Amino acid sequence: MVKPNPRDLAVTVLEKVEKQGSYSNLTLDATLSKYSLDPRDAHLLTNIVYGVIQHRLTLDFYLAPFVKNRKLDAWVRVLLQGAVYQMVYLDKVPERAIFYDATEIAKRRGKLGVAKFVTAILRNIQRQGVPSLDTIKDPIERLSIEASTPRWLVDLLIKEQGLEKTESILSVINQPASASIRVNTQKHTVAELQAQLQDRFPEIAPSKVAPAGLVSPGGHLAGAPEFEYGMFTMQDESSMLVAPSMTLKPNFEVLDACAAPGGKTTHIAEYLDAEAGGKVVALDLHPHKVKLIAKNAARLGLADRVDAWAMDAREAQDTFAPASFDRVLVDSPCSGLGLIRRKPEIKYEKKPEDLQHLPEIQGAILNSVASLVKVGGRLTYSTCTMAKAENQNVVAAFLAAHPDYHQIPTPGLERLTQAHNAPALQLFPDDYGTDGFFIATLERVGE
Repeated sequence: MVKPNPRDLAVTVLEKVEKQGSYSNLTLDATLSKYSLDPRDAHLLTNIVYGVIQHRLTLDFYLAPFVKNRKLDAWVRVLLQGAVYQMVYLDKVPERAIFYDATEIAKRRGKLGVAKFVTAILRNIQRQGVPSLDTIKDPIERLSIEASTPRWLVDLLIKEQGLEKTESILSVINQPASASIRVNTQKHTVAELQAQLQDRFPEIAPSKVAPAGLVSPGGHLAGAPEFEYGMFTMQDESSMLVAPSMTLKPNFEVLDACAAPGGKTTHIAEYLDAEAGGKVVALDLHPHKVKLIAKNAARLGLADRVDAWAMDAREAQDTFAPASFDRVLVDSPCSGLGLIRRKPEIKYEKKPEDLQHLPEIQGAILNSVASLVKVGGRLTYSTCTMAKAENQNVVAAFLAAHPDYHQIPTPGLERLTQAHNAPALQLFPDDYGTDGFFIATLERVGE
C-alpha cells in the first residue's frame, strides 16, 4: 500500500474547499480520519491547508508575475499556492522536497506539460524571489494583500474600528487558533480536568477569558476519551461567555432560539435543575441538527433539562405562550466574520451584500421571540461577527421597535478589560486570541 503523501492530500482538501465550498476544518478532519498519517505528515498537511487558505491573496500576488494571464485549473492553482507557501513560510522544509512532490503530483493529476509548467514556475521563483509587497503603492491595498483579507473587509474594519485597531486585528487573524474546551462543571472542576489531561496535553491551561474553559495550543482534544465520557465539550472561549452572562437560576425556563450544534444550549443546561423545573428549549430549523443537540446533551449527562425541537425560530411566537420564558437566547445566524482564524475561507466567501440582508433575518428572529420573554426577564443577542451592521445596529433597531425593552450592561464580564462597545460586549481576535464575538443583554420592563 502506497503511503499517503500529505502534499497530495493538501491539494485534494484545498480543491474541495475552493470548488465545492467545503469547510476547511471539516474536510481536513475527514481526511485525517480516513488516512493513517504519522504525526509529522499530519502536521504538514494541516499546516499547508490552513496556510494556503489564510495567505491566499498574498500567494496569488507572489505567483502573478510568473503565471501571468494563464488560466489555471483549480488543482494546479492550489498546488502552486501550496508550494509557494512552503517556500516562503516554512523555512525548515527543503525546497528539493517541495519541487519533487509538486512535479510528481502534477504528473499524476495532469499531463507531462503541466508538470513541466509547475516545475518552471517554481524554479523561476527560486531564482528571482517573490515580488516585494512594498511595490504596492496604495497602503490600504498593501495591508489587504499582506493580511490576505479582501479590500472591502479592510475598508469596513477601518471605517468602524480605525486604522490602528484594524492593523492589530489583521496581524493575528492568520495565526493558528488554540484548541479550547468547556469543562462540564456538573462532573468536576476545571482544575481536576486539567490535571487529568496534563500528561497528554502538557501545555493545557485555564482560559484567561472563560471561567469554565481550558486552552491548549496543540493536540487533538476531541479524540481524548474524556470527550466521549462527557467530561468536556469543544467550544471557543468567547462563546463560553454567553451562558454566564444570562444570570441563570436553577428553576428558569429558557429558550435557545438558534441552538445547533448545542454548545450554548448545554452550557445553559449546566446552570439548571430539572427537579426544580429548570429546562432549556432548543430550536433549530434542521431535524438532523436537532438530533445533534440531543446527542450532545446526552453525552454530557444533561438530557433531562434539554428539550430540542425542529422549528424555525421565527415561528416560535406561534407555538409558545407569551411571557413563558425567564431567559431567551438568540445566537443569531451571521456572517461569521469573527471566525476567520478558525475558518479562514470565510473572508473570501462573504460579500458586502451579506451585511445588508443578514440584519433583516437577525431582526426578524429578535422580533419573533420578544413577546415570549417574561416581564423582568432578559433577551440575550449574540453573534460571532465583528460588523456593527449585524451587532449594535440590530440591537438599536430592535429597541426602537420595542419600547418595553431596554439594554443593560452585559453581566459578568467586568474582568475583560479589552472588551469593546459597552454596554454590549464586543471581542476581537487580537484582544485575547479568541474568536470575534458580540453579546448584548436586553431586559423586558413592560409597557
